[in-house]
Amino acid sequence: MKTIAVISGLALCTAPAMATPIFDTFGPFPNATFGGEGIPNGSVAASTQVLDTLNDTVITIALSATERFNPPAVVPDALTDGVYIAQPGTDNIGGTQLLGSEWNFNFYVEVRSVSGNNDPSISDYDFDLLYDFDGGVDTPFSSLGLIDLDIVAPAATISTFEDDVDGEIAQGSQNLLFSFLGTSVDTDGVGLVPAGTGIPVIVAPAATYDPFAAGEYTFAIGLSTKGGFPLDSVAIDVVVVPEPGVATLAGLGALGLMARRRRSA
Repeated sequence: MKTIAVISGLALCTAPAMATPIFDTFGPFPNATFGGEGIPNGSVAASTQVLDTLNDTVITIALSATERFNPPAVVPDALTDGVYIAQPGTDNIGGTQLLGSEWNFNFYVEVRSVSGNNDPSISDYDFDLLYDFDGGVDTPFSSLGLIDLDIVAPAATISTFEDDVDGEIAQGSQNLLFSFLGTSVDTDGVGLVPAGTGIPVIVAPAATYDPFAAGEYTFAIGLSTKGGFPLDSVAIDVVVVPEPGVATLAGLGALGLMARRRRSA
């Protein structure tokens, strides 16, 4: 169920609200590959919005967290849907891949006409992906980083993009240690790549991410119209704890932290 009011667009970043898992459904999401091969999609938080009844436009936004390459696995909390338990540390597979923390966050955005009577585009709406560098509990939305997904969709830098006759899909799997997430850039790619290469707007968090620190990390997607009217949202938390805490937290709902979340939901 959806636990708090709709969050959308830049209002999501400026609101003083605290993070709580938000979704319509939580469980298997077979449509998502998250832009890779073999990325688990069995425990995904998703929200769906039906718009324009005449043209039956359906928008789906989804988030999850998974292990990056190999175990240690990321496991859903046993008592609180939308919360994932991960372990601290880094992984670069013997130096053959980009250095990253042990877990990734994954996102999915789809805009589609069920009947095929129209061809809606991701760029017709505002999709803002928020991410968290601060391991403190309930980081305010105003402190989260932002990726403008409706700009990133046609680019191959952060997401994979599919365009067909009745809609579009953008999806990807990212890691908080990837350097571009710590750099604020504009649509000209200032600070990252030459102008005109399609890098999206990124607003980096003020905090510095420490992959070895235990903590709680929040991720959200806000959907709104181009005029700024909020339509829908989805949000998850990743709780990072060292072994043997993973098994304990998974069984107890992340101890008092998760219990408090359930009381306030």
